[in-house]
Amino acid sequence: MLSSLIAASTGCSKSALQKPTPTQPPVPIDFALAVQYAQRAGLVYETDASIKQKSPASTVVSFMVETPRGVKAYIETDEAKKIHWVVVRGTSNLDNVKLDVDYNKVVDGRLQIPLHKGFADTALQVYAFAKPLLRTGYEVRVTGHSLGGAAAAIVVMLFKEDGVKLGQAMTFGQPKVTNRAGVDKYRGLPLLRFVNDKDPVPLLPPLDISTILDEGPYKHVGPEVVLKDGTNYAYFSDVQAERFSVISFWNNLGRQEVPDHSIASYLQSLQSKTGAR
Repeated sequence: MLSSLIAASTGCSKSALQKPTPTQPPVPIDFALAVQYAQRAGLVYETDASIKQKSPASTVVSFMVETPRGVKAYIETDEAKKIHWVVVRGTSNLDNVKLDVDYNKVVDGRLQIPLHKGFADTALQVYAFAKPLLRTGYEVRVTGHSLGGAAAAIVVMLFKEDGVKLGQAMTFGQPKVTNRAGVDKYRGLPLLRFVNDKDPVPLLPPLDISTILDEGPYKHVGPEVVLKDGTNYAYFSDVQAERFSVISFWNNLGRQEVPDHSIASYLQSLQSKTGAR
């Protein structure tokens, strides 16, 4: 039923497509710092032993037990700098974006916004692991890639409601997690999203399915940095338009390779921009 409704809506996708307009970032993008976030977002895909070995020697690393669906997280604590890094890995199956596309209208009493059910469930698991380990007064930095990035964005919302001292959060290739109500409530969240120019995943769920969702179309929270070739990039303060239609990709989700979505691709692009301002 869902696939047929989506297919029926494709006819209007091209006509509704708008090109977003880039703006000047309020402060220069710190790509060297973004590399540090992306390295951790990639490291969470490795074994616990590898994560511990590759994390800074001066830090303490705590691990969440991996769930049957492949959700995992770890916290890296730098006691000298009083910084927690919360790193999230979501399920690696992109098809789950479609499977759990319905909004979960009652996710958490504090948030009171519609959220993608699958991402919200993952975020609550990570939150339950991380919150007891956070120390008062420590800066908390959150990151994740792909579906892990989507869950990470919701974790940041939960931390904000707790009054946690939030540092910058960065995600890579993150799909959308909420609607206009969520965007309006959490517009000031310290979240910066990086997307590869040709990566279709951040455009999911597509606008084309909005007619079958009671709560309206999915939207992105926070500014976006679109990574282009070489040192080129574009900054968007409030992206609510689609850069290209992804309905065909959506209809075939889970059955195609997406090289521009890999965390390795993101790292390579970020590293090429470490001198860009």
